[in-house]
Formats: sequence, C-alpha cells, structure tokens
Amino acid sequence: MAAKKERSNSSMGVIAMFVALIALAAWAFIPPSFLMKSIEAERTFSIGLGGQASDQWIYTQTLASSMDYLKSSASSIKDTQALPSAIRGWAQERIIATWLWLSLITYRGFMLLLYFFILFPLVVALSMDGWGVREISTHRFSSQSPMKHRFGVVISNLTLIGVAIWLVLPFPIPAVVAPLAIIAVGFSSWMWLSNMQKRI
Repeated sequence: MAAKKERSNSSMGVIAMFVALIALAAWAFIPPSFLMKSIEAERTFSIGLGGQASDQWIYTQTLASSMDYLKSSASSIKDTQALPSAIRGWAQERIIATWLWLSLITYRGFMLLLYFFILFPLVVALSMDGWGVREISTHRFSSQSPMKHRFGVVISNLTLIGVAIWLVLPFPIPAVVAPLAIIAVGFSSWMWLSNMQKRI
C-alpha cells in the first residue's frame, strides 16, 4: 500500500514538472500578438454570451487590477535598455507577454466571478434541495447510493481542475465554460449531498 502511494506521488511529481516545463516554454516563445488576439477573442465570446454590459464590467475590472503591473512593466522595459540588442527584444517581449497573459487570466477570473454571482441562487437551490432529499431519505427505508455520492465528488473535483486549466490556457476558449462550470458545481453538490450517508 505504501509503495503504491509512493509510486502515485512520484508520478504526480513528474506530471507537475512536465506541466511546469510546458508552461515555461510557452511563456518563453509565445508572441504578444497571439495573446492580444486571444484577449480580443475572449471579449467577443463574452459579448456574444452576456452582452456588451457584461464585457464592459469584466474588462474594466481587468484593467484596474493590472494597472500596477502595467506601471512596473514600463519600468522593467526601461531597465532592459542596458541589455545586449540580441536579448533586449526578447526580454521586452516577455515583459509584454507576461502582462497580456496575466490580463487574460484576470479577465477569465472576473468572468467566472460575474457568472458565479448570477448563478449563485441556482447553486444554493440545488445544494439545499440535495440536503432536503438526504434528510427525507433518513426517514425512509431506502439506502443511499455511494456510487452517486462518489460521482458527485468526482464531478466537483474535475470541474475545479478544468476551471484551473481554463484560466491559464493562452488561447481563446468560448466563454460558455464559466457558466457551465458553475452549473456543474451545483449539480455535483446536489448529487453528493442527496446521496450522503444517513449517519455521519
């Protein structure tokens, strides 16, 4: 059992290192123009899903959050003037690419926050209904389904992992991911709450 756990931890460490190397390579070579197009595409997706007002709020919050980094980026670009010309252009592009990538992540984060506030009543209603189903089942001669309970937990975990991946990917992804992820969390909450064991 211990050997199996150690092997699992080792494989997870290898996967984490592999993902970190891919992210570092992407950061080192991705052009700022590609990230700018990704942000524009994300805004187009957002407008198509939630309208101009939702995009305006998300974009305003994104700019406000990245203002400090933008100022420090301008200072960092000035500092690169002392570098050799062969490295200077690459270093300046990396500073701009970092700002654009962080802006893309921040934009998606605020998009997720906006749809969370919109769909929060649905998540609460699903969670309360799931708990109600579980409470009703305590007074019946019926057994809970550990498979469904486990399925709800798995969906919740996979949704969180998927959202984390979606936030950092540098290419455009349709904005429908944000509301779908929140709905999936609500559904998984209902699933594992309604099938929770009668006695904890």
